[in-house]
Parts: sequence; structure tokens; C-alpha cells
Amino acid sequence: MATCNICGGSEFEDFRGRPFEKCSTCGSLARHRVGWAVYGQELLGTKNAEGYVLHLAPEPWLFPKLKEELTSGYLCADPSPKTYPHAPCLKLYFPQDFSLFPDGYFTAILHNHVLEHIPGHYGDHLKEFTRLLAPGGKMIFSIPGPYKGQPTKEGGEHLATDAERLEQFLQEDHYRLFGDDFEPTMEALPDGVFWKDALTDEARAALSVRPRKAPFFIWQRDG
Repeated sequence: MATCNICGGSEFEDFRGRPFEKCSTCGSLARHRVGWAVYGQELLGTKNAEGYVLHLAPEPWLFPKLKEELTSGYLCADPSPKTYPHAPCLKLYFPQDFSLFPDGYFTAILHNHVLEHIPGHYGDHLKEFTRLLAPGGKMIFSIPGPYKGQPTKEGGEHLATDAERLEQFLQEDHYRLFGDDFEPTMEALPDGVFWKDALTDEARAALSVRPRKAPFFIWQRDG
């Protein structure tokens, strides 16, 4: 029987056409449950958890658990902190606020379904995120897709209306759709290694997550 690893619930319901996607007890979605499992494997209890960890757009299901584990080194940020009343967020805008931090400042950076909301070219943003990682540091993140059989489509910030973004990018506040070039772009980033999470389909099934769904990606700086 599938169990939510965030609250322990065992009942799940359909969400936006996806079967058994949402935990009926806490409301977590597949990407939150997979994220917590991946953090347990790749971050918590490792040296990457000992320095400063930056969590963008901290989800209410994950913030209290990460705060308990990471304590004083755990920082949260978002352009609109009022959206996250459960967490003390720094007000940061990317890409313009990348320059606030020196090279190697963070031992880990976490962002789930955030990269599609940042205006500009995502390859430039990835270079800046990886610049901020200390030797051995990890960026652990998820995105919608990537959608196979098409190149990444960008430029949603230049559209005049939410309706246009919804039509072209599937959500009113999305600025891009990731495509086939996403993984090669990650693999080409210098001075580090890129891989997908090691969560098996069996582990996903135990969390009421469909096979290969809610992939998390990891980039680790050499060191």
C-alpha cells in the first residue's frame, strides 16, 4: 500500500487528470513526496547539509521538515515572500539578484518548478546557480517536463497576457517549456557532474507516484 512520506497518509486522489497524485491527508503532490525522498538520499545527513542551503519557493509540505533537519544554515527565498507565510523568506529576484552572492556560497540549492518562472535564458541561470555552489555542493531541482520531441521554447515574459502564456506555456506564469535540449545543457555545464535522481519506480509506487514521473535532477560541483 502506498504511503505519503511527508504525513504518513495512505489515501490519494486524482489531481488535474493525474490519478492518485494528491495525498488526501496533507495535500502533497507527487513532486513533493519524490523531493523529500531525494533530499533524504542526496542531502540530509551529508556534508552538503552542513553549510548554507538555499531553498527557493519553499513548499509548505517541505519547509518544516527541512528546517528541522538543516537548522540555522537553511535559507528560503522568493520574489514574493508573502506567498509563503509559513516560511521566513528573503526577497530575491532572479536573475538580477544572483550577484548578491559570491562564488561557492551555498553547499546546496533546492528549487522545484521554479526555473520556468525566471525570465531570460535558462542556460544563463543554470550557470549562475552552479557558480554559487561550493566544491562538492549540489543543486537538486525539478522542472515541468522536459517535453520530448521538441526544443525548449522560451520568451513567455514578453507575451502581453496571461492567456497567451497559458496557451503557449501551459500555465499563466510560466515563461518556458523545457524540451530535448535540457539534459544536454545540464551535461555541458563545466566543473561538475549531472545526473537524474536514483529513485526507482518501486520507490515511486510506494509514494503513490507513477513510473518515471516527477523526475528530480541533480548537479554536483567537482570537489
